[in-house]
Amino acid sequence: MNQAEVRRFAERYFAAFSSHVLESHPAYFTVKLPEEVDKDIGNRPFYWTWIEKMNIPPQPLVITFTFDPEQKPEGLRSEYLHFGSGRLQQIFQSTRRHGRFVCLYEQMEEPSQRRGAKRRSTVPLTPWLNLNLKISFICDKKRDVLLYLGINLYHPQVVHDFYLFARSLRLGPSIPDYAYTLERRLGIEKASELAEREVSKIIAQQDDGWAEEARTRLAEEIEILTSYYDRIADQTAGGEPDNSCDPKPTLESETAASRTAEKDVLLTIDEHTARGGRILDFLRVHTIPETPREEIDQSSWKQSTPAEEKERRIAELKWQYEPRIEISLINGGLFYLYTQPASAGSHTDGRNM
Repeated sequence: MNQAEVRRFAERYFAAFSSHVLESHPAYFTVKLPEEVDKDIGNRPFYWTWIEKMNIPPQPLVITFTFDPEQKPEGLRSEYLHFGSGRLQQIFQSTRRHGRFVCLYEQMEEPSQRRGAKRRSTVPLTPWLNLNLKISFICDKKRDVLLYLGINLYHPQVVHDFYLFARSLRLGPSIPDYAYTLERRLGIEKASELAEREVSKIIAQQDDGWAEEARTRLAEEIEILTSYYDRIADQTAGGEPDNSCDPKPTLESETAASRTAEKDVLLTIDEHTARGGRILDFLRVHTIPETPREEIDQSSWKQSTPAEEKERRIAELKWQYEPRIEISLINGGLFYLYTQPASAGSHTDGRNM
């Protein structure tokens, strides 16, 4: 997202909550956060807990968002909002939380404006359940297929690319005049079953060569790993394990360094570092108590054997390479439409990401 897209998204987000924009400038805008938005992106959880316990009116946050770091407002504390910033990620999460499911009605022309329609005639609106799904084919690589399913809840029917069709319509949150909604003959659970069958059909029609290739790569990686640990087992079978990496000298040297730092107890941290001392040694003497090595109970500590390491590494390889399919719901909604989508006898495979 470029900065123009970030600003448009932020403006649409605050407009959806009827936020009060105090000042709008080409490079920034100042907005007073509504209560819902403040709880989501204001980073004041303890404040809201106190407000709700004391039952007192809250004081909303006022934030200035700037979109051009070269044109910050004078005399105002502003926050640079850009793609990847923490605040924008909070806005994305709030959008998903509040806008994942919608209920919209098709807004039609007045009866007098509809060609061939009688004055004040009512029209039926058909209920449609829209489910935007993502099918992920995962191994050490990943491929996503997007499905925009529409399920007719009056006459059971499943169509594809429903979301793209709905975007071409004029939709609103309230039912228009001279319109009524048809009864939902199909419940949400039955509609979900239809969607599951459609998704299973899509998956069955996919080429499963990617899974076979992933299993082949997994077998090759396990073979390489097995030969590596077999060589280690052959080397250690004829002699004692190599103790060249024993951490004892390092611990003793750190203990000696801490004893040296004890002589400089009265020094400040700046004086200590100026003499070449380490900050960690200074903190050990002044703030962090250190347990002597002989007082540490190491009876329960156990070094991993090569066989255990091999088993753990193989489990990691299987997690990375073994093929699997994950299905997730992106968002959805209930739409009451006068215009009906074309019946799709064949499906589209979606889009690869």
